[in-house]
Amino acid sequence: MPPLPPLTSFLLGLAIGVILLVVFLIRAKLAHQSEIDLARKQSVKQSRSTLKGQMAEQMAPMLPGFDYSPADSKFLGDPIDYVIFKGMTEARDGGGSFEDLEVVLIDVKYGKAQLTAAQRAISQAVEAGRVRFEVVRIDAENKVTKSHYVPRRKNESTD
Repeated sequence: MPPLPPLTSFLLGLAIGVILLVVFLIRAKLAHQSEIDLARKQSVKQSRSTLKGQMAEQMAPMLPGFDYSPADSKFLGDPIDYVIFKGMTEARDGGGSFEDLEVVLIDVKYGKAQLTAAQRAISQAVEAGRVRFEVVRIDAENKVTKSHYVPRRKNESTD
């Protein structure tokens, strides 16, 4: 077979190059679309998981196994889900004593979710006793002042 003229060889090479480029671009486009589809599916899955978790957080006091009265449960949502005033409703209704009141901080997790760094820090602060009660007052000039509340002991004199 005789060699092809230079112009024919150039055009044939150019045609093969264009075909290879088109094939490459089609493959890249398909791969990119596949990545987009996968990302969408993962996003929807994560969104559903997040919604389920948020619903579980809100419903926790009504679910079996929740050890506290829903009436004693105050939802915060962030950085923790609940402050429980265990025994508050019973004490208010006359069936218990305010002296038995217990304050419990709860975070509800759904599935395999873990505590955030902030939630771990809160837990450590509670365990270390770095918790206090403050009274904040607003005066007539709308200035805020706060004080550390120190309850009186039963055997302390009131004079």
